[in-house]
Amino acid sequence: MTPDDLRPPETDDAEARRDPPQNTPEPGSDLAVVVWMAQRFGLPFSADAVMARLPSQLNLSDPHPLARALGAIGLKTRLLQRDIRSIDPAVLPVLVWRKSGAPVVVQAVAQGGKLAQIIDPSQSPLVQEVPLKELRRDLQPEVMLVTRDADHARRMMAPDSAPAPDRGSWFWGPVRANWGSWMQILVAALLLNVMSLALPLFVMNVYDKVIPNLAYVTLWTLAIGVGIALALDFVMRILRANILENIGRRVDMTVAASLFRQAMNAQLLSRPGGAAGIASTIRDFEVVREFFASASFVAVIDMLFIGIFVAALFWVVGPVALVPLLAVPVVLLLAVIAQLPLGRSAADAQRMATKRHVVLVEALGGVETIKSVGAEPVMQREWEAAVAASSQINGRTRFWSNVATTGTALIQQMVSVLIIVWGVFLVAEGQISIGALIAANILAGRVLAPLGAIAQTIFRAQYAVKSLAALNRFMALPVEQETVLRGNARVSAGAVRLEEVTFSYPEAQRPALKDLSFSVDAGASVALLGRVGSGKTTTGKLLAGLITPDSGNVLVDGVALSQYDPAELRRGIGYLPQTPELFTGTLRENLTLGQPDARDAEIAQALYFAAMDEFMAEAPDGLDMFIGEQGQRLSGGQKQGVALARLLLRKPKTLFLDEPTNAMDQRMQGQIIERFQELNATGVGLIVCTHRQSLAAMADRLIVMDQGRAVLDGPRSEVLDKLRAMGAARGGA
Repeated sequence: MTPDDLRPPETDDAEARRDPPQNTPEPGSDLAVVVWMAQRFGLPFSADAVMARLPSQLNLSDPHPLARALGAIGLKTRLLQRDIRSIDPAVLPVLVWRKSGAPVVVQAVAQGGKLAQIIDPSQSPLVQEVPLKELRRDLQPEVMLVTRDADHARRMMAPDSAPAPDRGSWFWGPVRANWGSWMQILVAALLLNVMSLALPLFVMNVYDKVIPNLAYVTLWTLAIGVGIALALDFVMRILRANILENIGRRVDMTVAASLFRQAMNAQLLSRPGGAAGIASTIRDFEVVREFFASASFVAVIDMLFIGIFVAALFWVVGPVALVPLLAVPVVLLLAVIAQLPLGRSAADAQRMATKRHVVLVEALGGVETIKSVGAEPVMQREWEAAVAASSQINGRTRFWSNVATTGTALIQQMVSVLIIVWGVFLVAEGQISIGALIAANILAGRVLAPLGAIAQTIFRAQYAVKSLAALNRFMALPVEQETVLRGNARVSAGAVRLEEVTFSYPEAQRPALKDLSFSVDAGASVALLGRVGSGKTTTGKLLAGLITPDSGNVLVDGVALSQYDPAELRRGIGYLPQTPELFTGTLRENLTLGQPDARDAEIAQALYFAAMDEFMAEAPDGLDMFIGEQGQRLSGGQKQGVALARLLLRKPKTLFLDEPTNAMDQRMQGQIIERFQELNATGVGLIVCTHRQSLAAMADRLIVMDQGRAVLDGPRSEVLDKLRAMGAARGGA
């Protein structure tokens, strides 16, 4: 590959070269079904905004991503296993799937149910009429009902009348969605506990009926019966474990997606504990999931059926059943007493686990800096202190847990002894048989078995509850992007205007911006100059919608930022931060991160404008070059070039570049200035944020900022003359 290969193709149509693809998909595209549904229900639609709420690989042959896409525009869906003939015409339109996996909208049924009008994005024309019989032969037996979200509609028309969102719905919603499987688990638990009566009844009958009478036929009959019961017990336990695992997997998939989406959508200034703290909070979901999929949770379910064994005990040995019955509250009391120290340990354990995770993530992420300043001993001390504190808490937890478990085991043994002692007297009086006494001992064990690790179960439940509370707080963080599209505004030209904007960072002593006002026309080139801390970077974050002003207005194309969906805003206003991030993978994967369908010609054009063409020409692996973790195999200037090309691939209307060349050499910086002037000539607006006057060459207008205000604004030559005059005056003084 040569530099000439990477130059943009010559064209007379500059507008075509810079304009992004249209947001509205044409028939035949993946989102055509969603587009039609949005139009059918009169809802706003934006391809970029919808795709921002979905995984990058949209597979509409799977109903679940399609349901998420429809949910993003304010529609509710319900998937049914039905034949299309059984659907009431009143609920049309509905979604069905061809056997090939392609989604189809059934819009109407005519001619007495013989003809179906369908919307098929895989074929042209989009709207077709086909015989219903022919359509049925090509359909899967699934139908998706689609209706408007009533809560969303109420929020749009009367926000105060909409029901408040359930803070825990992100978790309990998916859990409740599996209610059928939960019922199967309860039924399985009931059957398992009933079948558990087989063994003690078998023992009782052998001792009471078989041995005294040497009834071998009865023995074999009972043995076969109990063998069948034990085999069924084995099968039922396997099935119950499998159902529980399936529930866990489905909930895990849904909840994990919600947690990651919240991590991406949470407003930057509302994130507690930074990236490491958020990662630790999300990791807490594993504690919740493992509790619901563990033997402890199964034991909790089995506790619901203790009454079966108590009733069997009263039937077999009468008043002797009072012994295990009275032992149950004693065991529970012991567990509750143990929870006083265990409850405190649960909170401390969660806090120390978070601290360990934060120390580890920060140390690994900054290992180069740690080595360069010789901070290994400091970080080692931090890590060992966190581990020591965590080990101490875990040791305290294990001690009290062992006390409760050992105490429960002692109570179980005492129950066994008391049953035998009392039972001997009843046997001597002829009130019960020896077989009944042995069976009673087995049944008493079954009564207390679910309580064997009750203290540990309660502790794990407490830990799960605290983790769930932390996750609820995380899920309640304010987000920049609502789940449902809130508007249809699009950036058409890229003109920006700030009106008396004031902004302060949390706990800051003074505002970062104070009554800042200026405007930039579409296609203009402007440089923001100023010292470090003058508010230039904050201005860029405001324009990109990453933060919101405390007061004043920020408008793009004359429309307030609040009317834009964040995905649409950032499609039109491209923002390059001071320290752009690269990710583990190849150069191509990093370049196409926000534009996965970019063609090689578009990538080459973006690399040219980013002054990365010479580097690419010399790279042996080209776009398949592996750049390492966070782009470690690239220099600082190359990282900036890759990030710049990645931004250009999205073809924004206006670019806000925050110190875009601070890691580049003079030659590369000169190429950037020259090529961005060429890019600006095609109509792309430029706002360059810098403290270097050398970058001002790419701008026609300069705005000088100081302490959050615009102190100078005008043509480049005039502002530079004023700055030189001010510098000369200070030098003379």
